[in-house]
Parts: sequence; structure tokens; C-alpha cells
Amino acid sequence: MDQTVILPCDVETVRFYGDVKDILRKKGNPIHENDIWIAATALQHDLSLISRDEHFSFVDDLEVEAW
Repeated sequence: MDQTVILPCDVETVRFYGDVKDILRKKGNPIHENDIWIAATALQHDLSLISRDEHFSFVDDLEVEAW
């Protein structure tokens, strides 16, 4: 049986979002706003992100897997 878990966007997510966005800005590697939210959620919950979008490699400590 498949299960789907919907992760909330809460105050902690917002903190991760702000940190990721600030670091990317300082490095000169901005990415799309929605992708920052995705990265922040993955970091918050210590999850691997499944994506072929190379710009996620700019996010420090984000584990990315391409399937």
C-alpha cells in the first residue's frame, strides 16, 4: 500500500528558507524561489532530494539524487 506524507511549511521551514536564500545570494548563485522552498523542506526533514535540476547543487548540505 502506497502512503503519501505531506510535509508542513512551518516556522522552522521559513528559517531554513531564509538561510538557504541568504547563502545563495552571498555566493552569487540564486535559484528560483519555489526551488528554495523545496530545498529548505528537504534540509529541514533531512531528506534526499530527487531531481535532475543542476542548480540544486548550489545548496550546501543538500543531498541530491538524479533518477
